[in-house]
Amino acid sequence: MKQFICIVGILSVVVSSLLLAEEVDGVAAIVGNQIILQSQVEKNFQDWKATAPFGENISKEEVLQLLIEEKLIAEKAEREDITATEPEIEMQLDRIIQNIIAQFPTYEQFMQVLQQEGLTLDGLKDMYRDQIKIQVVRDKLLQQEVFANLNVAEYEKRNYYETHLDSLPKRPRMVKIAEISVETGVGDKSLSDAYEKIEKIQDELKKGTDFEELAKEYSACPSAAQGGDLGYFARGSMVKEFEDAAFALNVGEVSEPVLTEFGYHLIRVDDIRDGEIKARHILVEVNMSEEDQEIARKMIEDIHSQLAQGADFVELGQQLNDSTGVCKENFSIEEYPVDQLAQIPQFGSILVEIEEGESTDVIELEGAYYIFKNIGYVEPRSYEYQEISSQIEQLVFQEKQQQAIQDWLDELKNEIYVEIIE
Repeated sequence: MKQFICIVGILSVVVSSLLLAEEVDGVAAIVGNQIILQSQVEKNFQDWKATAPFGENISKEEVLQLLIEEKLIAEKAEREDITATEPEIEMQLDRIIQNIIAQFPTYEQFMQVLQQEGLTLDGLKDMYRDQIKIQVVRDKLLQQEVFANLNVAEYEKRNYYETHLDSLPKRPRMVKIAEISVETGVGDKSLSDAYEKIEKIQDELKKGTDFEELAKEYSACPSAAQGGDLGYFARGSMVKEFEDAAFALNVGEVSEPVLTEFGYHLIRVDDIRDGEIKARHILVEVNMSEEDQEIARKMIEDIHSQLAQGADFVELGQQLNDSTGVCKENFSIEEYPVDQLAQIPQFGSILVEIEEGESTDVIELEGAYYIFKNIGYVEPRSYEYQEISSQIEQLVFQEKQQQAIQDWLDELKNEIYVEIIE
């Protein structure tokens, strides 16, 4: 039934609107050249009651004030010649529709319910269109009139932190997890095999074989289906090694083999314009061999053996972090909320089982090897200022936004005629 809530709620609002339209209207307020009808106040009040979260209440007087503010903003926007363009409205409508669709298991089920209620996708959009238009205009006007010069000073953040410390969320109980890992690297033989393959492709090019056909046949990149076409791109779009080689080429030139983290590339530039190039490439991946994996296995087994003989986990990990070689060794200590430990991707179910002071056996996952240790727990406490400085800034900014909006609306009430009809 939850899937039907959104659309059923919409329909109830429509029915309510039709019934209210039959009533004889009176004028509730005058704002500039616009009026607010009693039926509008009643409709918005009923809409709120139908859709408000449980326990939240609003009076008709508060609804009227919201409508007055809406009219004030509309009047000011008209004077400032601020409007909502169709693309702006459509973008917001698309977001709303996507949020509604996300409530359904499949798109087909969403469309089925829509049809059962006698609605189309365009019809559903039209039900929101006027309100979205108002919202877009409101946001543009507020950005221009209120938010443009709004900022938060450091002293304001610190003052908020000090005066609200007791009411701010506490840092939860945390567990400290140390991790030693060994990622399988690529040895000389794997590099040599890949280089030999890219050289053979290079020889085919020199014999006159078409670059696009070779890309379709040999490239490991998804762009292979388009003959290796990467389209136009500027500097900063690709990894440095690829980018440096590509931007050094003239139109029609093909690079020598270029090694990146993805493998070996042959690059051809097809066009150059305004700081961008249009290029194609052929990618030969460097695949890890069984020999490479065996090196990593032996490394992690040696680490596990040292730990079993009493080596300190942290001291050993810090030493490994300084080592070099074919395989990549990593060491880290992270703190995680205890009640969220099980949600850590891939390892959560393992980490929750580690008792304080204990470590795991070797865990293998996707060509890498891991050992974890529960170092201990950190009890709940207040956050230090630096830990939540960015969140404090958001809270202060929101407060300043609300106050700035209210001050601005008060000024509008002096600028634009407002009368509430008793």
